[in-house]
Amino acid sequence: MPAMAFKVFYDGSLFGGFTGSSNSIEYYLRRSIKYFIKDFKLSKASRTDPGVSAVGNVISVKYGNNVKLMPGMINSRLPSGIRVWAWAEVDDDFRARIAVSRTYVYVMPWLYEDVDLMRSAAELFVGVHDLSNFQVRERGVPTTVMINNVNIERLNDYIVFTIVGRGFRNKMIRKIVNALRMVGSGILTIDELRDLIELRIRKPIPPAPPYGLLLLGVSYGDREPAWTLSSDDVSYVINYLVSRWYNSLPSPFVISKILHDFMDINKLFSRI
Repeated sequence: MPAMAFKVFYDGSLFGGFTGSSNSIEYYLRRSIKYFIKDFKLSKASRTDPGVSAVGNVISVKYGNNVKLMPGMINSRLPSGIRVWAWAEVDDDFRARIAVSRTYVYVMPWLYEDVDLMRSAAELFVGVHDLSNFQVRERGVPTTVMINNVNIERLNDYIVFTIVGRGFRNKMIRKIVNALRMVGSGILTIDELRDLIELRIRKPIPPAPPYGLLLLGVSYGDREPAWTLSSDDVSYVINYLVSRWYNSLPSPFVISKILHDFMDINKLFSRI
């Protein structure tokens, strides 16, 4: 049974989240695939919230006929703001959901927060923790997660958070970012944050707004697919980032970081 994996870019400000509505990214992807293949199973690496964007979300598609599903086929039926830009043939037991790590970036204006203090606070999240205070609880969903790294840097008038972990719960990234901003603003002390992480205090943290959040990439470790880039679609993503997001992410430094660190810009331009 054929199985394919695809890297997906989308502008979350245009859609109602990755899944759950008739204006979701998943709805449009399924509608497009169904035009070519009637019976298939789709797995997604991340169900991003409404307003959250992605450069490198991943879907896998398993189906029963001999059609070779390619990016150009899917993209021909997708609305502006969604693009499949890489593909790979995978084993039929591959599922996009079973990833080793996911990397997110959050961009916010710098309002004179103490960035060094925020970096110290960010270290508290690294490791395995029950982050009940930093998620919207869902029945049957575990509250303990593994976070590999939380990096914070100031780029001119913006703060960029890069958070890497195996998987994150509902609103978790946005709540972590807001908690760190609160520490940097003096609203929350590091000791209070430690108490929230270690559950000595039960107090939900409100999430930061969704529009600063971007899923940069998903890793599968030893099972990483042998990705093939679609040059025209990579060009589309780059042009979209530079033109449309120039004002919404509004720092060219941030856009350059995304392209360089997570899309291997030198190799991409060598193929375009």
